Amino acid sequence: MITVLVLGDAHIPERAQEVPHTLKRKIEELAPVDVVISPGDYTTEDTIEWIASLGEKALMVVGNCDFGLPLPPRVTEDIGEVKVTVDHGSGVHPRGDPDQLAAIAEEEGADVIFTGHTHRPEFKEHRGVLIVNPGSLTGVPSGGGPSPGPSFMYGTIDGKEVWMKLYMLKGDRLETEEFETEL
Repeated sequence: MITVLVLGDAHIPERAQEVPHTLKRKIEELAPVDVVISPGDYTTEDTIEWIASLGEKALMVVGNCDFGLPLPPRVTEDIGEVKVTVDHGSGVHPRGDPDQLAAIAEEEGADVIFTGHTHRPEFKEHRGVLIVNPGSLTGVPSGGGPSPGPSFMYGTIDGKEVWMKLYMLKGDRLETEEFETEL
């Protein structure tokens, strides 16, 4: 079983000064994980370094607000028996369009696409591809509208089974929702 943390769209310090303390404390409690997955929009190397430090391995890509940061636009790798693609999603119009995200995964031969850009959490299958978006780590709005609040995901990949738990900050409470699918 492989543990994963999925963190995206921090926008520090461009739109937020820091990750909310309640969320950061929970993330650091869950770390270290086997793999950290992050679909971009960090805006600073300090944020990249902190996220990368949370796991044994980090799959990280550049977002549309990560000017000059040393990351690729897309990464595709096997995590156990599951092939994943990480892509920020800024080339997808309208934002978060499931057909285009599924097409990116299909082009890469991936079972799962981890994406961001919308700042809205998502875990759904579309055209045989699992689309996972952790939402915004700081809860800042995206160019496409508001965020429902600061969020991230923690989960496991066990064979072809993907389980994720969404952590979302609502006021001062951390709410959770679980998702599971077999690919």
